Amino acid sequence: MTFRDFVEQSLSDFDAHLRREGLDGATIEMRLRAARQFALLLLGEPQPKGEATSRRVQGDTTNRRFGGPRN
Repeated sequence: MTFRDFVEQSLSDFDAHLRREGLDGATIEMRLRAARQFALLLLGEPQPKGEATSRRVQGDTTNRRFGGPRN
């Protein structure tokens, strides 16, 4: 098994784990997106163009992260 195969299998297992936990769809998608980004980093591949790097909160024009103050 190559490292790439291992990473792909791990992502698939993580997806199944999240679905078993019964989380809502948005939470599952957010966690899978982060896992895929991390996998790309491990594999040394660039992030695909046009793919969002973070989740945007509707109406929030700041670039806050982790729920910091809005100022």
